[in-house]
Amino acid sequence: MEVSKIFERYKVKTENNQIYDPIRMKYVRLTPEEIVRQKTIKFLMKRLGVPQETIIVERGLSALGVENSKKRIDIGILDEEDLLMGVVECKAGIINTEAPYRQAQDYLIDLNTRYFFVTDGHVFDGYFWNTSQFIRLDSIPKYEQWYYYPTESLDKETPRCRF
Repeated sequence: MEVSKIFERYKVKTENNQIYDPIRMKYVRLTPEEIVRQKTIKFLMKRLGVPQETIIVERGLSALGVENSKKRIDIGILDEEDLLMGVVECKAGIINTEAPYRQAQDYLIDLNTRYFFVTDGHVFDGYFWNTSQFIRLDSIPKYEQWYYYPTESLDKETPRCRF
């Protein structure tokens, strides 16, 4: 899904080379990736209807139940029972390799969740894991529709960039 025009409309609060994160409720270091992360949070809440209280940011996999892992997810989305429902991998700059997709897939499998998304602020790609294959989403459903899982693969190949 092309999101660059949507993301351009989202304003972020910056001060002294820092950007405000409404989820962590503090200013964090201003980096290109952090700008993508903050605009993605706005996109999740405003466009997809994800409740703010269900979003977690920069959480270590070990804190989410994966033993001995030093990896961190960029954004996690919880369900109504506080179980991880989706993971978003944010990257600065155009995604032109499979690496972010592989990273997000690994997180999804390690964390036993269903949805993963990858964005660079230009494209927002979504995938669903049905325990045997990844299903590429033609469109990103609203949060309340995430409980109704897709049943067949739209793209049987390994997820790839659209570039």
